[in-house]
Amino acid sequence: MAENRVSLVTGASSGIGHAIALRFGSKGMRVGLVARRKERLAQVASEIEKKGGEALLLPGDVRESRLADSAVAAVTKTWGRLDILVNNAGIGAYAPIEQLKDETMRQQFEVNVFGPFYFTRAAVPWMRKQRSGQIVNIGSVVGLVGTPRGTAYVGTKWALRGMNECWREELYPDGIKVAYVAPGYVITEFGGRKEDFSLAEAEWALTPDDVVHAVECIVDQGPNSDVKEIVVQVRDRS
Repeated sequence: MAENRVSLVTGASSGIGHAIALRFGSKGMRVGLVARRKERLAQVASEIEKKGGEALLLPGDVRESRLADSAVAAVTKTWGRLDILVNNAGIGAYAPIEQLKDETMRQQFEVNVFGPFYFTRAAVPWMRKQRSGQIVNIGSVVGLVGTPRGTAYVGTKWALRGMNECWREELYPDGIKVAYVAPGYVITEFGGRKEDFSLAEAEWALTPDDVVHAVECIVDQGPNSDVKEIVVQVRDRS
């Protein structure tokens, strides 16, 4: 069967978002790509097109609600529908509570919480009209537990998980499924790290493809199932 689904992925220029976009493209999906770095998005689009998919560049900052509105409008104008939204864009910084700056706290909530809110709010009217859709929120294992120095980042992932639960209950009567993916430590550029990871990390850490596997299981699930949450821990937790 031909792949006709249309997807929209935030944070698609690197790491987990890049890997998700490529996997979707390799399946023949049409993929809307959202991130701040337009040059990197162009590279991702080229990779998708080489794999047989179609891509639409939607550069911008997820902290701006108008970007969500314009991205959904562009995707639906170009391809006529929206089947999958992956809220992946995120930032993180840890600090002792007494050293946590207002701007650090605010920025993480704007990206990690308000960003998914803006994009989901923009996507839902289309999905309601279709009576179908899948929203995937990329969270973290710290959305289930607290950690020292994690007030800002951990707080955002608990908030995202809470919104995920609310959206699940609100949207399922309209045929819209919502799922939360909670990975452990993943080798990406997240938090200022480099993707040219050390051999020591390679021995135990997750890769973006480990998270992609969970996302693919969700978007390809059967019509009568509704995956709520997938936690992807590292195997060696010593």
